[in-house]
Amino acid sequence: MFFIELVLFVGILLIVHKYVTFRRRFEGLNLPPNPPALPFIGNMAVFMSGRAPYYVMKDLSDKYGEVFSLKMGTGLYVVLSSAEAIREAFVKKSEDFAGRPYMYSISLLTRNNSGIVFGDYSPVLQLHRKTTAIALQNNARGINCIPYGKKIAIEVGRLVEDLSVFTGQKMDISMHLSLALLNVICEMTFSERYEADNPEFQEILVNNDRFTSLLQPGDPIDVIPALKIFPSKKLRVVQECVESRDQLLQRKYDEHIATFDPLHIRDLTDAFLAVMLESKDENANKQLSEDHVIMAMWEIFIGGFESTYTTLKWAIAYLIHYPEVQKRIQQDLDDVIGDSPITANDKPKLPYLEATVLETLRHSSFSSMNGPRRTTCDTKVAGFDVPKDATVFCNLWWVHHNPKYWAEPDKFRPEHFLNEAGELQMSRAFFPFSIGKRACLGASLAKMQLCLFLGGLLQRYTFTCPPGEPMPNLEPNPELVRIPHSYKLMLVERKC
Repeated sequence: MFFIELVLFVGILLIVHKYVTFRRRFEGLNLPPNPPALPFIGNMAVFMSGRAPYYVMKDLSDKYGEVFSLKMGTGLYVVLSSAEAIREAFVKKSEDFAGRPYMYSISLLTRNNSGIVFGDYSPVLQLHRKTTAIALQNNARGINCIPYGKKIAIEVGRLVEDLSVFTGQKMDISMHLSLALLNVICEMTFSERYEADNPEFQEILVNNDRFTSLLQPGDPIDVIPALKIFPSKKLRVVQECVESRDQLLQRKYDEHIATFDPLHIRDLTDAFLAVMLESKDENANKQLSEDHVIMAMWEIFIGGFESTYTTLKWAIAYLIHYPEVQKRIQQDLDDVIGDSPITANDKPKLPYLEATVLETLRHSSFSSMNGPRRTTCDTKVAGFDVPKDATVFCNLWWVHHNPKYWAEPDKFRPEHFLNEAGELQMSRAFFPFSIGKRACLGASLAKMQLCLFLGGLLQRYTFTCPPGEPMPNLEPNPELVRIPHSYKLMLVERKC
């Protein structure tokens, strides 16, 4: 009993010491405005209303400005809610804002932040990103492999044919999309593809769903690290997920190591292995390890599959609500490529299709807040002081829905991304893949997949709402990651 009381007493002393140190550290600084904060827990209470965090952040920005701060536990959080502040921080001062904060819950999922997405800014991360960028470029150009545009087109063709037996019926398209999109990623990463009844495919799907929910930032344990000493159901789930995932990825890694040939790079895993083996004699801070390679494999799954799948589900839901957009895309498809299967070469000739994809990314804002950044030094943004090791978020949902940047932002209008001549036109207030030194390396791949899958499906089918079924719900669950509710649809085969 005495030991427990002693541990609690020492723990309280440490928390008080850290809190006092936290308060003193920011004395004299011109920090961004912030709401009144409670001792120790800071502003955590503002997120306990049950409302989606990005709505809460928007209300706070209305009151405290487009750059404001929050005190969470003993950490300082800075929230950017304007395109100008985001560009200043992530482009003009990209190295200052290139770090990642350490989050205990995320470190358990990522082998102590060994991947690209959650790895802190370092020489190893720069090597890791460079390797991934080159591997994706080589895959796009078809160096030592089939170009990924062709791989996507092949899976689109298979999906379109597989769906033909469901025309005129009420159906959930989710599993069919999952299989096709996952096979694109598996072909690129492992040189493999699956059938729907393959147990390994089912295992990957279950794990992806569980990890998507676990990767939501904002876990109390990341704000108050002392909580990790207490039993937690979530931590048990994390350990189960990690064990299942690692068994699968370790098998793939071992298979690739056993058959690796540096003169014949088969896929992205081989590309990572080549750099790992070449760098083994370098200094430790310039080496890729087995953990780095395995986490890269996993992040390609999470980033390359889950985000594309969710965005495609959103796109189909929007098109059911906006049949005139479907008709416009279909007319363009008929005029430009006719009955020929859609290919990567067709994408630049179909600006309205791509504008629809971009508008889906804007309107849905699937990732409502960017992955958190960490300041690597004392810096400034919008004239305010931002000290080293502050955590920085962007309210991308609000930037993508702010009437300051978008005419009729709440309406789904592909014209947001077209000029008067009907040509594609990007906005400087559009950041679905982030920007700067931590921008998503798979942005081109994601847009290619979305355009080819959506275009291929619309060549053959029209999406409609089945009789007696509700229209898809366009208001997502109140989470940071905006996932659409499940819905049923009916495919009507087109008569070209």
